[in-house]
Amino acid sequence: MLIKLLWVLAIYFLIAGGFRIIHLIRARAMRAFAIRLGFEYIGPGAPPNWLWNPSEFHARPPIPSWISHLRPCGAQIRQVWNVTKGNIDDAPVLIFDCVIGDRGGHPCTVLMCQTEQDPFVTVTSRDRALATHGWSLLHGSWFLWFSWMMGIRRLEAHLNDMKIAHRA
Repeated sequence: MLIKLLWVLAIYFLIAGGFRIIHLIRARAMRAFAIRLGFEYIGPGAPPNWLWNPSEFHARPPIPSWISHLRPCGAQIRQVWNVTKGNIDDAPVLIFDCVIGDRGGHPCTVLMCQTEQDPFVTVTSRDRALATHGWSLLHGSWFLWFSWMMGIRRLEAHLNDMKIAHRA
């Protein structure tokens, strides 16, 4: 009985440790990405509650407060990490990873730009886009009915393809 319990605990800690390593690698990649773009990496580098997702999320600057009520694809954002902010052609841009949905949820990357017109030129069927509160959002990378974090190359491609409407 004790050996079975030890095996269960060992497997649990291996899985939790694996997730922690994945989050540390992602945070390092997001920091390097922010530096390369001239953006500011704000963090935190891993989900604040990586073993437990809170039922309510309260946004803190630079994340707009209305994000805590946003429900991309019908699911509430429950955690935010790897927050990066900057400007492209004088338009504010925010990038962050988050967890959406109930019961553990699933990871998602959100790319936001505050513009008058939708700046996202290339939106594929894997991406989800919406506009709200004067911001255009691109989130996802959807595959098999689940959202995943966008890779750095994919984020960079979206940023390179953005068309910012200049204000007169």
